[in-house]
Amino acid sequence: MKNNTIAITPEMLKSWQKTVDLIAKVAQVPASLIMKLHTDEMEVFVANHNANSPYAPGMKDMLGHSLYCESVIEQQTELHVKNALEDPRWSQNPELEFGMVSYYGVPLNWPDGEPFGTICILDQKANSYSDDLILLLDCFRQNVESNLEILYQKEKLAQANLQLETRIAQRTSDLEQLNSNLMQEIDSRIAAEKLLDIQQRFDSVTGLPKFSQLETVFNNLTKSDALTCISVTHFSITNLKVIQDGLGYDITEKVRNVVAQKLQHFIPNNTYLAIVSDTTFCIVISTKKQLYGDKMATFCSRLCQHFSQDIYVDELPLSITTAMGVAFYPNDGSGFMDLSRKSSAALSHCEMGNNNSYKFFNQKMESELSSRIQMESLLRGALKRDELSLHYQPFVSTQSKSVVGAEVLIRWNNPTLGQVSPAEFIEIAEHSGKIIEIGYFVLRSALKQLAYWRELYNRDFYLAINMSPIQLKDSYLVDKIVSLLELYNIPGHLLEIELTENALIHDAAYAQEVLSKLNQHGIRLSLDDFGTGYSSLSYLQYYPFNSVKIDRSFIRNLDTSEQSRQLVNTIIAMANNLQLSLVAEGVENQFQADFVAKQGADIWQGYHLGKPVDANEFAQQYLIPSMTPLF
Repeated sequence: MKNNTIAITPEMLKSWQKTVDLIAKVAQVPASLIMKLHTDEMEVFVANHNANSPYAPGMKDMLGHSLYCESVIEQQTELHVKNALEDPRWSQNPELEFGMVSYYGVPLNWPDGEPFGTICILDQKANSYSDDLILLLDCFRQNVESNLEILYQKEKLAQANLQLETRIAQRTSDLEQLNSNLMQEIDSRIAAEKLLDIQQRFDSVTGLPKFSQLETVFNNLTKSDALTCISVTHFSITNLKVIQDGLGYDITEKVRNVVAQKLQHFIPNNTYLAIVSDTTFCIVISTKKQLYGDKMATFCSRLCQHFSQDIYVDELPLSITTAMGVAFYPNDGSGFMDLSRKSSAALSHCEMGNNNSYKFFNQKMESELSSRIQMESLLRGALKRDELSLHYQPFVSTQSKSVVGAEVLIRWNNPTLGQVSPAEFIEIAEHSGKIIEIGYFVLRSALKQLAYWRELYNRDFYLAINMSPIQLKDSYLVDKIVSLLELYNIPGHLLEIELTENALIHDAAYAQEVLSKLNQHGIRLSLDDFGTGYSSLSYLQYYPFNSVKIDRSFIRNLDTSEQSRQLVNTIIAMANNLQLSLVAEGVENQFQADFVAKQGADIWQGYHLGKPVDANEFAQQYLIPSMTPLF
């Protein structure tokens, strides 16, 4: 595969343009460039918009005569020229003809290590370029290289998919010819009986044996060798229902067929594959007892990685999520149906956690699954039984030292389970679909409380409410929020919606449409857990966020970690340059509070400022003595 033939998409070019414009603005230099390497020349691929910059996209210069970028690519390291006029190595550099005296650049590479070019900044005067600016440029370098990796993987997958489609077409042709010969050799009655038998034993969409066929296979394997270990694995496409809801039944059937084909190509020869349901397959593997656990762990890890890449259905790239549960003979049971039930329990346990992962069965899973089922059952009636309530944690201004808002946090107190942590029941609510109803309860109750406080205390005071990725997909979300704001006569800017990266990664176009509509109604948008996600920086360019919340993991180590202090300082400086409000989350002591305030954070949040409390206690602590600063 030739990397230089891979085209950069218009969307990525637009993103890179914003990147170099932002770099030039933050660095206050006339030129910020992304350079592309060709066989015998260097091209200005993207250039910032600046009247003082002499560079424009498409400009080229031959290699071999002391180009800054050529040196960066050859050495594969950063190059910092503070003043070329005073540096004998660079006093004849061609860039001096454009009046560019100083330079800083880093290499850009494709995932396989092949050079793409450089990202660099140039100035018409001597410039030492600060450590913070160099760190910021490196963040942008990672962002551009992540874009290159996406293009590289898509091209690689497209070529592999083309080869696979060719093999499938040949196999289909062979099967069609075989079927034609068979139908010519038997009479219509025998053909009808054969077809009925096939339908009973094989799935009509994938052509795989049905689950009932595996018990006989399993029993034969247990008789063949006393030293054999047999694994029974349930493999599930966990987001197939989402695909069906979004793209329809026909695409879903094709997805099942593609997954079945990929499984057949992946599994080893000593493996038996059958279909259990629309979303689930069963895999039976026999192996020697020696190191069987390690062998299965390797197999499952490779299978997860295999399905972590997009599949293509009718030239449409689709991301699927999977989960696996594994039980072993004879350790976990002696009968096929018992082992199947246990591997299914391990699968259910796996589906509660991360996607594209696997779990081996253990006895604890059965009790945990039973507890989860009980919690899910009790959660269904929690709203009707008035078991859910809201608590509020204050946002404190670092300037005025007074409370300017609060984050809304849900609590569940059940007579059987007691106080249940949101970390436990929110995930269950999302998995069961109950999160939509709970989400509207939070919005309605919080806005009603805010309206009451505004009337009683005559204060402009905003509330921040967390939004689940499932809620963001609700087509009625924007209309319902706007209706509630109108019902309680609350201006849009007094409501802030907090989102994490997980809410944005699955359907970026739809997320952008929803967030733009909310923004048009004046509703504030905040990117939560900033700094922990893979693409957090790019989201600030694509979505209309008003504020960011530094993840508490950075704040926690401010007292002891110089690296944490540098990172927090950089994030705050970047937010200030982008004119975004910045909330420091998880402030637990005075040192942390003083540090983030000194660096330019706008809002404190954390136990040092105030714990989450119910509405009455919140009003008593923070709203009634509203004229007195807290700190």
